[in-house]
Amino acid sequence: MVRALQDPSEVIDLIQDKLPALFFVFGRAKCEELAIELSRQWDFLYADEKEKVQQIIASAEADHPDMFVHRDRAILKKLLLQGIGYHHAGLSPALKRIVERLYESRLIWVLFCTETFAAGVNFPAASAVFESCRKWDGREFRSLLNREFFQMAGRAGRRGFDEQGYVYIQISEDHPEETGFFKESGVEMVHGRLTVSANTVLSLLMWKTDEEIEHFLKSNFSAFQKRRRLKDVTDKIMKINNTIREMSAYYCEERDSTSCPLLHKKLKREMHRLKSRKYRQRPGSQTRIKEIQRLLKSLAKKKCQQDRCFEATAVIREMNSKLDMLQLKKKQLGIEARQYTVDFQKMRRLLERLGYIKGRELLPRGKFALHLHIQEIFVTELVFSGLIDEMPADVVAGVLAGVDYVPGRREYVQVPPYDFDAVNQLRAELMEMGVPQEYMVWSPVPGYLAHAWYNGKDFDHLLENSSLQEGDLVSIIRRTIDLLRQLEKAAEGNLSLQEKIRGIRRTLDRDQVAVLF
Repeated sequence: MVRALQDPSEVIDLIQDKLPALFFVFGRAKCEELAIELSRQWDFLYADEKEKVQQIIASAEADHPDMFVHRDRAILKKLLLQGIGYHHAGLSPALKRIVERLYESRLIWVLFCTETFAAGVNFPAASAVFESCRKWDGREFRSLLNREFFQMAGRAGRRGFDEQGYVYIQISEDHPEETGFFKESGVEMVHGRLTVSANTVLSLLMWKTDEEIEHFLKSNFSAFQKRRRLKDVTDKIMKINNTIREMSAYYCEERDSTSCPLLHKKLKREMHRLKSRKYRQRPGSQTRIKEIQRLLKSLAKKKCQQDRCFEATAVIREMNSKLDMLQLKKKQLGIEARQYTVDFQKMRRLLERLGYIKGRELLPRGKFALHLHIQEIFVTELVFSGLIDEMPADVVAGVLAGVDYVPGRREYVQVPPYDFDAVNQLRAELMEMGVPQEYMVWSPVPGYLAHAWYNGKDFDHLLENSSLQEGDLVSIIRRTIDLLRQLEKAAEGNLSLQEKIRGIRRTLDRDQVAVLF
């Protein structure tokens, strides 16, 4: 572990005999900045290695001549020729592939990357370096979970090359307490999660009997985990109750009688509480104080001879406190264990009210939504309201690009050159009909990009008219193509709509966007 350093060159100076290294950074811009900073001090490649990199880059550029043209990617090309790279979701698929290929060919010695590089494909290194142990999770900055840390740290050490892997963490000067010391024994459990969407309900009604639906809702992995936690809590409650019963056996015969010294202590505690500022003005407090004073005078003062009785009282008091917390937890888990059944019935009632189903029968809207896997109600209503039929194809592409899209905080995209009031009007009508907002998530922000791409604009145009990176643009267009594919399937039987959807999909699926698949 080393102290906080701003310049990555200082870190690489310290670990230069333990390269290659994956330098994990939680931010795309920071990834690129640190790589450029390192390139001012370090060049890891010999002349023959630079020639190999040049050949690989030239081969890739033959297929994608503009891959190093957009934004600051010419700098990335220069970095790669020095054995330095960066990798994050903002890169185009073609750029990510060439970085991965160079890394696998041992032509990159320090790769600055986000945590996505540690997920899925196995890219080990001699060392893993953490620029920070804090990350933005979309809502707040927080420390890494044990699970997240070990997934990335686990990339340190290459089988057949390294006897052991090395992990380095930079201590944050601003947040030294959040640097964290991670424990494998503390790796968090992965919790199953089931979302009961419109598609879930429609699919279950279409293909399963009532008994099978009930079994599915109660026996899926997430429900199983909740039941297991409920059982664990129930077992703990049982053990505590047994302990309380065992400790109660140490009470003496005078326990709770007027001759028990503990009764004196109990009455004194109650009187002390009633005399406090909080309780003394409450109705009945003064009466009870006088009553306690009379009782104390009438009771014989006697020292307790049973030490075990005192000890048992302390233990039972602690056990009762734990018992109260566990009972609350058990109640909450009981509610959660039944949540999927509640969610299913809630969604079923909504679909019935909107005319998607009648009992177990799927009506035309329900049969259409059965083929959708994202914002099913909103997308179905876009079609059944006639908007998709009425709108020009390029506007349909723009509108569908905004389905389930939540713009970033500082994201900028050119305003779409079409009127989308009708879409907002539809959402307002659905809201009046009781459709929750989470079932009609939509944004006009990415609309310009899909609209322009449909009309034949090139990738440079999209980049010039937005603040997004290549990888983001590809992701938006690919998501739109995927939704169009779902719509095409759902529209079987409506040949004109199907043909229109297919035409939009084929027009979007081209050039840089199409190279993925």
